[in-house]
Amino acid sequence: MNTFDPILLATSTQFQLLSAKPLSGGLSNRCWALELQRRQTGETVKAVWRPAADSTKAFGLSRRQEHHILKQLHRSPIAPNSLALLEQGLLVEWVVGSTADETLPDQDLLQLQAEIHTFPVPSWRLEPQAKAVHYWQHIPREYKSLQLEQIHRYFQQQTLFHWFDDTCCHHDLGRYNIICQPDGNKRVIDWEYAAAGDPSLDLTLTITANGLDISSAVSTYCELQGYSDHKRWCEAVQFWLPWSDYLAMLWYFVGASLWQDTSYIKEAKALQLKLASIVE
Repeated sequence: MNTFDPILLATSTQFQLLSAKPLSGGLSNRCWALELQRRQTGETVKAVWRPAADSTKAFGLSRRQEHHILKQLHRSPIAPNSLALLEQGLLVEWVVGSTADETLPDQDLLQLQAEIHTFPVPSWRLEPQAKAVHYWQHIPREYKSLQLEQIHRYFQQQTLFHWFDDTCCHHDLGRYNIICQPDGNKRVIDWEYAAAGDPSLDLTLTITANGLDISSAVSTYCELQGYSDHKRWCEAVQFWLPWSDYLAMLWYFVGASLWQDTSYIKEAKALQLKLASIVE
């Protein structure tokens, strides 16, 4: 969805639309910044429109699940509030502040990771192999070279190891999804991939997304959680590293097919070359 249709809110008993403008960024979906007015109180509210679009289906995302987890976390200062779930998408509170960058200390990033893992566990789970199959089904045939098929088959034939009990996982905790607010608080946005899952996979995704040193990140995380089995956590992260690349590779191929963006193909091909050395 590249345009926002005001008719989407025409039947809303809560809000009246004042203005809408597209947001830059947002790799999985193209979102909009809205200014709304509460019909009952006249209060002006800033929100983000997160559509249920073709890209949402291609990436296997559910606005209903996203709404559910945000409602579940409404008392947490980390997550934004879900304002309304509509058939065509989700209205989420606008979080005031600036997107985190490399100046955000790793300690703060991993503190957010550790806290997320203490939240109530969702009723749905991210299954890495099933997620990969979903991505694969949305990748055009012209991208599916013999080498790519070999990589996909390799990972689908692997037996996944159960490292730790499931926790609530964000699965996309890059600095690009952290908002630093004027009062010093840090808030996490874009919960569309959140699900129950192995926390060591979530930690691995965070490490790769932010380019963290593995040993240092695992040590910090374990210290924050009060865990003594640092070695096992390191082993788990090492196990998941190729999976992180595999899922990211397929994700970029899906993105390339949706938006014909050459940068997506470049990222996907680089990861394909990296993984080819593992399976050959």
